[in-house]
Amino acid sequence: MFEQISVNQLILGGLLVISALLLRKIFADIVLKQLKKVVKSSETAVDDQILLALESPLKLIFIVVIFYFVTIILSVDFTQLIRSLVIFTIFWGIYRCIEPLSFIIDTLTLKFGAELTQALKNFFVKGVKIFLILIALTILLNEWGVNVIGLLASLSLAGAAIALAAKETLANILSVLTIIFDKMFKQGDWIMTPEVEGIVEEIGSRATKIRTFSKALVTVPNSTLVNSALTNWSEMTNRRIKMRLALEYRTPRKNITAILQRIKGYIQSNPDIESSNVTTLVYLVELNTHSIDILLYYFTKTTNWEEWMRVREENMLEFMKIIEEEGAAFAFPSQQIYVEKLAGDLPQ
Repeated sequence: MFEQISVNQLILGGLLVISALLLRKIFADIVLKQLKKVVKSSETAVDDQILLALESPLKLIFIVVIFYFVTIILSVDFTQLIRSLVIFTIFWGIYRCIEPLSFIIDTLTLKFGAELTQALKNFFVKGVKIFLILIALTILLNEWGVNVIGLLASLSLAGAAIALAAKETLANILSVLTIIFDKMFKQGDWIMTPEVEGIVEEIGSRATKIRTFSKALVTVPNSTLVNSALTNWSEMTNRRIKMRLALEYRTPRKNITAILQRIKGYIQSNPDIESSNVTTLVYLVELNTHSIDILLYYFTKTTNWEEWMRVREENMLEFMKIIEEEGAAFAFPSQQIYVEKLAGDLPQ
């Protein structure tokens, strides 16, 4: 094939390659730059992203065209290879446009909420990319005369082994749909399982990334999360405060009654505390070894942890003030020792 190529053909082919490369450079520096200016002036950013995605495939087209004309000049037959390059370029361009065009999915999944929409978009984008790759491989194999159906049939035993090995991966992919459609959690939620607790950073097609409160990143398979007892703390309607106030035993009964009444009144009138549709308890609950115990059990309106801490601190300071004003004090563990002297031990 190559023995019949003359020197003139080689020179002409070389000049054609140089000319095409120069045209490619001009296209990249002038045409693409002008197109970028045009799309930047538009109101939407989608066209900018699409042009950026198509930039590399468009540059590759020049290489394919050069190669095609060189084969004509050199009188060599690389039809299959050229057709394969064209197919690859087309599918590469489509593949790179999937991400910019993913905004279409937003309009279809908006009812699930912004965070879940992002998770759904990631799932569909990855699914479309995999599907596109499979189609491209099928077309390329057919182009080279490979019987795809026959190949799959011959690999049926290996396919069964691969399917068995991919069972867990498939379970994780299906589990992300359960997470999304059952609204178990979304990006930014605070969740807790028997294995991990933290903030959801990303819901992937195979696994979910959780940032723990020690700032470590934990990756948990989706199937593990679906099959675990999972608490979503971000879905709290109110946040609970539970504490005990331990009073000294020498506190008179009337003072304890006054303390209970004043604390109940304070909790009911506090705008930061939820008093409707929740359980609120202020009761004398136990005559302990060293103290008389009052149980406080109520909920704040806020679920924000820092705000909850502020409310709790203000409450504790107010409870201390009430106890002090009622002439009582907090108890602490103590012991009393009684010494009994026998009659024979008395001094003479």
